[in-house]
Amino acid sequence: MGRSTVGRVMLRLLDQIWPGHPDTWKGVRERLTPVIGNLLRLTVGGVLGYLVTLLVTDGRVDLTGALTALLVIQASAAGSARMGLVRVGAVVIGIGVALLVSLWVGLSWWSLGLVIFGSLILAKVFRLGDQLLETPISAMVILAASGQQILAENRVLTTLVGVSVGVALPILWPPPIPVPSAAAAVRRVAQSLAQTFREAAEHFDENPVTGEAVEQRLRSARTATTAIGRASEQIDAVHDIWQWNPRALGRADVVPLLRSGLESLQTCASACRALFMAMLQQAPDALDPQDAFDDELRSVFAVVLRDTGECIDSFGRLVEAETRGAEAELEELLRDNMELLMETRAVLTELMLVTTHEPRQWVLHGSILRVLDEILASLDADHRARARAEWRSRQASRPLPSRATSSELPVMYDRTWLRAIRSAGHRGD
Repeated sequence: MGRSTVGRVMLRLLDQIWPGHPDTWKGVRERLTPVIGNLLRLTVGGVLGYLVTLLVTDGRVDLTGALTALLVIQASAAGSARMGLVRVGAVVIGIGVALLVSLWVGLSWWSLGLVIFGSLILAKVFRLGDQLLETPISAMVILAASGQQILAENRVLTTLVGVSVGVALPILWPPPIPVPSAAAAVRRVAQSLAQTFREAAEHFDENPVTGEAVEQRLRSARTATTAIGRASEQIDAVHDIWQWNPRALGRADVVPLLRSGLESLQTCASACRALFMAMLQQAPDALDPQDAFDDELRSVFAVVLRDTGECIDSFGRLVEAETRGAEAELEELLRDNMELLMETRAVLTELMLVTTHEPRQWVLHGSILRVLDEILASLDADHRARARAEWRSRQASRPLPSRATSSELPVMYDRTWLRAIRSAGHRGD
């Protein structure tokens, strides 16, 4: 076996063990460059937690303060405060359970089980979320020390030190606000929906409407739901990072713009699914002379689908441009596309009135027109302009976030961390 063969085998094995590993040093650099600032923030937080602990405690120093700072630091100061509050609560509850048990019995297998179970019960009751395990951990540490009051006080103190560092650091060293990332995510939703309409237009322009073809379009439409969820999470990230962030001082809050834009696209996504569901109910499984579309009607319908996709795409571009203050040209493009869609919709309506004879055709064609009206209403350029004007009046002429205050989504604010923050700060388990 030659060296090249061995190398290929090793690479395949590495792919199985470590999927997504960087192949080149360039790949390593690309992964580290956007997140290095946040990694440094975590490192500084851990070191500061340790140094402050040295200043406020006597005797043997543990690393609880540093550990707490690492666990508490989030991409936003508000998120850090919520996480810190929950962690302090977890530690206090665990210590309380341990002290109560140690007053009556010492450490044994059954007292250990009682402390763990009782701590977990209370953690669930108080909805401590991701900090749930900190409650029995703190309890076990104190129980092992036979409930020493000094040790309990020291653990609470070092936890408070870590929480203080974790909350203060995002304020003193604020992370960038990922407005461009959130805006791009909204545009990707629009692109996904637009592509669904364009593919449907291309297919039905040359092929009859069958159940199999419509079902394929429906699956494509449902994929937009994933993009909507990701965009919503990134908008939530911008909202949380914005709070208590010095970079946001004096800047216009673009979150309402992004949310309203995403809501409009979500309406379009629902309408898209409703359209193909209605078509699926009426479409034959195979070629059928009784198809609800003749060649001319199907051709016009394809044009309407294509125009709808263009409207959705231009709307997504408009929402993204609004966060930069560059919406004028794209707003005009949206108006032009909307006018074109209304014209082709009118042609489709007239042709449906002429060619529709059977009740099932009336039902389908009525559903199509209703969906188109819903999309037109959700993308209305005049309504969007009025909403943007109202938003600007509420912002009191504050400037938009600059590139200096914005960046890509921080590493600490991926979806896993976001769920942890929401769980700990709002819902719990």
